[in-house]
Amino acid sequence: MTLFAILGGLFLLGLVLWIFYGYGFVVKSVVPRSDKQLEKCGLCQRKFSRSEMVERQTADSKLLYFCEGCVEELNKDLALKQQRN
Repeated sequence: MTLFAILGGLFLLGLVLWIFYGYGFVVKSVVPRSDKQLEKCGLCQRKFSRSEMVERQTADSKLLYFCEGCVEELNKDLALKQQRN
């Protein structure tokens, strides 16, 4: 065997290992189906189902989600502020 054949074989072996490593990394980073429907509350950062949350769009087209507990707390705070004025 020549030096070029050995180096070529090592290069191909390294390439195959690099491809398998990359594939494993991609497979591990795929979000499970159950987590796709979960969103973090914009205030408390807890995860809830999208169906349980209020969705609002900001001026820069970003979607924010808020849980029921945080919305109720904001409503209480607004009511108290309006009573003081």
